[in-house]
Amino acid sequence: MKSLFTALVFAGLSSASPVSGIETRQNGVGDGPFAPAGFYTYNGFADHTFYAPRNKPTNTKLPVLLWGNGGCSADATGQAPFLTQLASYGVLVIASGTPGGGGSTTAEWMRASINFITENAGRGDFAHVDASRITAAGWSCGGVEAYGQINDDRVQHIGIWNSGLLNNYDSARQFRKPVFFFLGGPSDIAYQNGERDYSYMPSGTPKWKGNLNVGHGGTYTDYNGGKYGIIGARWVQWILRGNASASDYLTGSGARSDGWNVVYADLDNIRVTPIDGGGDSSTTTPPSSTTTKPGSTSITSTSADPTPTGGGGNCAGLFGQCGGEGWTGPTCCSQGTCKFSNPWYSQCL
Repeated sequence: MKSLFTALVFAGLSSASPVSGIETRQNGVGDGPFAPAGFYTYNGFADHTFYAPRNKPTNTKLPVLLWGNGGCSADATGQAPFLTQLASYGVLVIASGTPGGGGSTTAEWMRASINFITENAGRGDFAHVDASRITAAGWSCGGVEAYGQINDDRVQHIGIWNSGLLNNYDSARQFRKPVFFFLGGPSDIAYQNGERDYSYMPSGTPKWKGNLNVGHGGTYTDYNGGKYGIIGARWVQWILRGNASASDYLTGSGARSDGWNVVYADLDNIRVTPIDGGGDSSTTTPPSSTTTKPGSTSITSTSADPTPTGGGGNCAGLFGQCGGEGWTGPTCCSQGTCKFSNPWYSQCL
């Protein structure tokens, strides 16, 4: 396949760059062994954005993390600091949407990512990619998109970040694939959803759940993704790159020392092997703390508001859910505006 890469965020971008308006969001290139990392688009695969090490590795391959954005937004750079951090630890991230894109995504966009990378990995521009290792993950509405891949045999793990099932929650009782829940504590609008999903999962299915008291907004836009970037880096090192020692942070004292409230079950049923070529020894660890730098808001949307958006009364806070099929909670926002994502999910932005 002819190389048609378009680099977007690395040093030296001119003011004529088509995404110059969102460069302010890029507060870091990751601190992993594969840094610097950043995002780019690929003309052979429209409506998607790739995060990867700037320099293609020559002695190892990159596993794949699929990402659904908060609010099912088609802006694939809303969580750029966090996704860049994960990429710097040796992962190819494919986020639904485009840099600064408008509108909404669906689970089908993520499925298209699976189809594209399984068809192209190991050759041409993607010769350095291992598509036998795929994890689907996402924030909020994007987490629901990740759930949509749980029955795809090409996906090995699911990552639910500040999210949970809506009105089809009984399906969690049938999960047979490892699911990791990263929640924002009781103030997270998706807290009860994620807690319920974890509790409904059947015995024998590996599951891990961590709560960090940061609410629904997480730390995605902090420098290198903040504490989410720290735990996310260890997570992908473990389940995607096969570094078993990286699991110690999630199950031992590391995450707890950083403020995470952790429970898990049946993780012994997860089997990982080091990816060909290695590239991440057990001593490669993210820092235990990060310096937070100012960033912009994590989601943009140009979609029309759902009806109703009324004011007054019990309104959801910023990043809260405010509408969708089967939704019985607040339909107005105490901060921001209720933005339509799709017929079954709307979010305060």
